Amino acid sequence: MSLVLIYVGFFISARLDEHEDCVEGEFLCIVTDISYDLSGDANITVKLESGALASAKFYDFKPSVEIGDVLVAYGKLREPPKAGNPGEMDYREYLRSKGILYVLVVERCDTCKSAGFPLNITGFLKRFWFESRRYLLDLISDGFDEPTKTLAAAVCTGDKSLIDDSIRRDFKLSCCSHLLAVSGTHFSGFLVCFPFLINRFKLSRKKGFVLHLISVVIIGCLTGWSDSVTRAAVMSICLFADRDWLSALSVASLVMLTANPFSPLSMGFKMSFCAVIAIKIYSAKITEFLTKLHIPEVFAGVISVSVSATLGMIPFWTDISMRPDIEHLLIQIAASFVAQAACIYFIPCVFLCLFLPFWSGFLSAPLKVCLELLMKIVSIGSNLSEKGGYVVHFSKIFLVVLALFLFLFFIPPCVLKRVFLKISAVILAVFIGFEFYGFLNRSECTVVFADVGQGDCCLILTPENSCLIDAGTYSEGASTVSDLLDYYGIYQPDLCVMSHWDVDHAGGIAALYDSGRVDRIVTSYVPGKESTDEDVRDYFETVDFGEDDRSGFISCLEPVSAGERIVLSDFVYLEALYPDQASGGGNDDSLVLMLHIEGEEETKILFTGDIGFPGEELMVESGVDLDCDILKVAHHGSKYSSSQEFIDACSPSVAVISVGRSNFYGHPSPETVERLENYGCEVFRTDDEGAVVMEYY
Repeated sequence: MSLVLIYVGFFISARLDEHEDCVEGEFLCIVTDISYDLSGDANITVKLESGALASAKFYDFKPSVEIGDVLVAYGKLREPPKAGNPGEMDYREYLRSKGILYVLVVERCDTCKSAGFPLNITGFLKRFWFESRRYLLDLISDGFDEPTKTLAAAVCTGDKSLIDDSIRRDFKLSCCSHLLAVSGTHFSGFLVCFPFLINRFKLSRKKGFVLHLISVVIIGCLTGWSDSVTRAAVMSICLFADRDWLSALSVASLVMLTANPFSPLSMGFKMSFCAVIAIKIYSAKITEFLTKLHIPEVFAGVISVSVSATLGMIPFWTDISMRPDIEHLLIQIAASFVAQAACIYFIPCVFLCLFLPFWSGFLSAPLKVCLELLMKIVSIGSNLSEKGGYVVHFSKIFLVVLALFLFLFFIPPCVLKRVFLKISAVILAVFIGFEFYGFLNRSECTVVFADVGQGDCCLILTPENSCLIDAGTYSEGASTVSDLLDYYGIYQPDLCVMSHWDVDHAGGIAALYDSGRVDRIVTSYVPGKESTDEDVRDYFETVDFGEDDRSGFISCLEPVSAGERIVLSDFVYLEALYPDQASGGGNDDSLVLMLHIEGEEETKILFTGDIGFPGEELMVESGVDLDCDILKVAHHGSKYSSSQEFIDACSPSVAVISVGRSNFYGHPSPETVERLENYGCEVFRTDDEGAVVMEYY
């Protein structure tokens, strides 16, 4: 395994050196894979002349291509974006786990049809099974409402493309996202009737194995052969063949590595195998313990599997923002049980509806009941998370040591256990001490300058309160900022600050308002009912509020002017410095705030919105104290902001620029960056660094 990982790491490093960060021009490439989604999208992978794989994204058009087609594509080749914020999915690592190193954004292309054996056969089979999957889902979901139908597609076939964002978020907050990807839990449901059929028809072991193999392959085709499906399918076949889970795990690893040497880089790969090992080691003892408590064995088995899988994923708890409380554990157990019940009925439902299509609505009723119950369960879990629930942000090394100790504790007596159990217990005790000390001495303030592309957003966290300053565009607020709040276990920030009415600052606040995640917003300018302010009008036209939503949004606004103070904790407060009286919602009426973090040495962070030279000049001339340690650079580093006089007045040692990668405006301006660097500032940029996180103790 280590040799394979070394090889994979070397391969990636070698390939990355072949291209610059972004190359524009013509590229000759061949389509190597197409995965179809029920939403109508197609994920297309192409091989470049260098041999490297790229994910093709087509700009404003959908090409008609098949696997094996040769493309002459004009566009831009670049590395995939990496995770920009805490808790965010790392798209770059996701693609690399599939061996894909680049994203090719195609503006136009010419197609040369040259598909040949075996690629044309591969393309035909992929399309055939996709159309079959779509037909069967339409058949069995006759009479389902739209959310239930999309959930059937995800739980039973692994196609999540139709899942609504709210449902996806419910599964995430309930720590049940794994149920939206077909895995071992689903396969055990699909094949639960299989032993009964073998016994009923008295099949020999060889015939039973052949039938099992055919069934697994068909199920794999219907569920898209994703990585999780492949792992579950291979392990199911191996377990049926020799009933040795360790051999099955080894063979599944070998198959996955042979098919894709990059698979060990996938988080799903690591989590799946850790969960399987944990289930095999822990579940028997947990089941035995539960039966002693007079819990029926059938329920004890389901509970022990869920608990064991959760324990197996301990090293990844921080990555998935796990909430290891009893309520969420019960939610996971119940959700797993119901999802498995849906999978148990799925295969019989498909066959019955095929032979009796006129009765499909009646025949699929049990499946509908299971899926609706599953939605209710995860909704309860989501509501629990919104009301609180501790999010795990332990250090990685502590979680690894904890997982190792549990492994040694549960395995049967052996030399490994005898030698290392006590040592691991001592090490674990030391790390528990460190974690406890860290908890008692946790930071008085955490400041997260979020990466929201070409926009602004900052999250301030104290032990008592949370404060969100701006939230980027509407789409960033609905996705990136919402995910950031979820990561820190915040449903509604205690305070939301809208610096001014530009949509790249305040659009995301509208998205959060739409989803009920903000109810108190302070700003420099609150428009009246008859306001004709151009910036406010443009804002409401862009976010497309209805009249009632517009009135409700304005009613949440509280005006703040220079001299007012907003207390976040005993040691942290915001002070408004500008303007004295805002006359509109434009850039130079941006609310300028100084964050004071008191301690042995006070730290001051200046937030400047989008003020330009005129606003800076007014503040400097007014004599307001602008001295700060960290300057949040105004207007994304525009050449019309951060004048030399303003920088001199602020005297910052660190400057943070919130800006989008390769943005249309050319931000940040080289002149502005040069002024900051010549002054001696250490400059951090969200387009280069991702989120900039600072903690103060």
